[in-house]
Amino acid sequence: MKKLLLASAAILAAISTTASAADLSKPVYTKAPPPAPMFTWTGFYIGLNAGGKWASLDQQITSGATVFTLNDNNASSWIAGGQLGYNWQVGQIVLGIEGDIDAQRFNRGRVIGTAIGPFIPGDAFNVESNWQASLRGRIGYAWDRVLLYATGGVAWAQRKNTVSLVGIGVATNDDVVTGGTVGGGLEYAIWNNVSIGIEGRWSFYGDQNITGTIGGIPVADRVSLDTAEVMGKLNFRF
Repeated sequence: MKKLLLASAAILAAISTTASAADLSKPVYTKAPPPAPMFTWTGFYIGLNAGGKWASLDQQITSGATVFTLNDNNASSWIAGGQLGYNWQVGQIVLGIEGDIDAQRFNRGRVIGTAIGPFIPGDAFNVESNWQASLRGRIGYAWDRVLLYATGGVAWAQRKNTVSLVGIGVATNDDVVTGGTVGGGLEYAIWNNVSIGIEGRWSFYGDQNITGTIGGIPVADRVSLDTAEVMGKLNFRF
């Protein structure tokens, strides 16, 4: 009997070991983790920008039969402000709309050194601007978190013209001019909701004519204004 019990125990142990080994040899299946969500540029964003601006100004001054020009005059300025926009991404194509407004401070003044018709040495002609804004479309191509884009639309700028005639008086015209703007940029999403970028644009406002009388002297001042700018941008997406 004792030998029979020992033999039975040995058989049971062998069966148990074999079953365990068989279980260990079976492949273990686990559920694959869900794929990481792909980055998308679609959505609203708001941000800040800062950079530099260069303005090219041509002026033609007319008084009666006297006509002279103040051409190829450049002025530079810092520029800083903010933007708000929305992007739609379809495949790798990104379409968007963006509006921005920026402070700036460029000022170009010229003082004539010789008498020209009714104008005498010391007469001064000044053009300045303290802000600009734009509303633009954007179209770009995305490589995941990298976006290369072109942009263009309508631009506005504050423009203040001042004519100072020695011993006679000063006339000032402060208005807003409308033009166009085109450019492009590169943007990179450092996190899902934060991106940085650089953008360059050229804005053109055409010719504006200002006429008036200073101390009985009729003066017509025609100004042509073009600007170029480069800015860094920081956007927060939501």
